[in-house]
Amino acid sequence: MAGTINTGNIGTEETLPDERVVDMSDKLNQLDPEETQFTTMTSRLGSSVATREKVNWLEEEDFPRTVTNVGAQLVGDTALTLTAGQGKIVQANDLLRNMRTGEGIRISTVTGDVLVIARGIGTIAAAAINASDVWLVTADAQPQGSNFPTPRYLARVLGYNYTQITRTPWGMTGTMTSIELYGGREPQKEARRKAREHKKKWETIGFFGMRSFIAAAPPENEPQGTAGGAIEYIQTIRRDANGPLTPDFFDLFAQDTFAHGTENKVLFAAPAVVASMSKWNRSGMGSQWEPNPQNVHGVKVDAFISGAYGYRIPVVVKREWASFPTANKGYGGYAFLLDMSNIERRPLRDRDTKLLTNQQPAGKDAYNAEYITEATYEFAHERTHGLLFGCT
Repeated sequence: MAGTINTGNIGTEETLPDERVVDMSDKLNQLDPEETQFTTMTSRLGSSVATREKVNWLEEEDFPRTVTNVGAQLVGDTALTLTAGQGKIVQANDLLRNMRTGEGIRISTVTGDVLVIARGIGTIAAAAINASDVWLVTADAQPQGSNFPTPRYLARVLGYNYTQITRTPWGMTGTMTSIELYGGREPQKEARRKAREHKKKWETIGFFGMRSFIAAAPPENEPQGTAGGAIEYIQTIRRDANGPLTPDFFDLFAQDTFAHGTENKVLFAAPAVVASMSKWNRSGMGSQWEPNPQNVHGVKVDAFISGAYGYRIPVVVKREWASFPTANKGYGGYAFLLDMSNIERRPLRDRDTKLLTNQQPAGKDAYNAEYITEATYEFAHERTHGLLFGCT
């Protein structure tokens, strides 16, 4: 076929489009780079293999050391009623001290939740008792030749979670795998992206996963488990900032969280939370805001912050949470203060992350592959973790 005749100088638009070499960079520019710090940390801290679709763990704590009385009492009263159920915490010959007045008492007898007591033990005189006074159980003081005390036992608590199966598939025709492409050929190019997407799934499960189990899920009517994340387990220390985060609010939140567990805590925070922190003008220990990146459990943290609680807390900014809303208590205003010593990743035996290739049906001119994982997380002692939300 004859070509078109042109006169004069030839411009770029007068040549065939297919004749012009495309200036295409081989670099693939990602909108959201991989930032799965929690998944990386829990993987590097070590994990134990799960041998069932449900994992269980036992939690124990020491015997309670505080009790609270119900009603007010006069200076001379020798009967004291505790909050329902707390009579089991104490027994005869226990010594208690009122945290408000400092008065010490000795228990003579316990009947249900009602104590008969001796007042003014020690150097601090007896004083009127207010409703809801808190008492520290200091210790027992047994007389010489006493009988064997009644043993007391604090039952252990069962924790559990279910394994979850995640599959991240991709596929293309046989022809697509053979043609030349900018940035590399398929299916290797798509495999790299799917690996990031698959890891991000487990990052999301670690924070926002939900625990459930269905014995017969459609359409195959087979069991289906879902793994609970930190938001599912943290019940005690949940604090609503209800606006910009202040140093005092954060310090109280951190003090509550550091009251139990280890010092091995990490703050995973949305950009809105860290933006509030960066504006603080503090003195004393609270002035220590270190923006110098360092590695913690194999992950580069963005800063350290410390306050009255006395520890340097690694701060990991979850940049992808910036796309979440902050209005109406959205996840864009969330921060998790997690005790990493009480968290463990639990992959099912022989079911940790795998790349499965050639998943296409026999005889089909196509290529299918997937990343598949069956695992769960163990979150022990929920009172060692904290959830802060509502930061705007």
